[in-house]
Amino acid sequence: MILDDIHTEHGYIVRLLRLLQQKLAAIEQGKEVDYTLIKDTVEYLQVHAERCHHPKEDVLYHYYQAHYADEGGDLESLEHEHEELAQLTQAFADTVEMILMDAVIPLDIFADKLNDFVERQRAHLEFEERHIIPRIRQQFTEQDWLEVADQYEECEGDPLFGQQVAARYKNLAARLNQ
Repeated sequence: MILDDIHTEHGYIVRLLRLLQQKLAAIEQGKEVDYTLIKDTVEYLQVHAERCHHPKEDVLYHYYQAHYADEGGDLESLEHEHEELAQLTQAFADTVEMILMDAVIPLDIFADKLNDFVERQRAHLEFEERHIIPRIRQQFTEQDWLEVADQYEECEGDPLFGQQVAARYKNLAARLNQ
């Protein structure tokens, strides 16, 4: 079921955010940080989450809005939030890329950007998990699930958490499995 897939993907994203949180702690403690690992994490979030995860949610949320009352406009605001998160992710990816190209960015500024990135992503996931997913799970009928499934085009396999880890993400996968 699409909702179970979304919940599973949220778990994957939480693991990545936890890794970024560890990198933030290392920065704050003055330790060496592998910025390439941060880049790989953010790139995965851009590529997979923005191309597969959020579109899956958007199909589900649009269907819900069209067929059920959206008390408080929560679902409408989520679509806007997905756009904001995509912009935030791109801006943070650009910052990481600048560091990898030896641009001088003060560590405290980078740490603030990393913290903001992690906290915004985490808050978004928590809101969906606590407020949106339970509401949809409770209200959708079997017919709703069939119609949503017809509207969603399945993405190719997950390049990090799927059965086959893409070469691009081997180091990140190894780090996550430590």
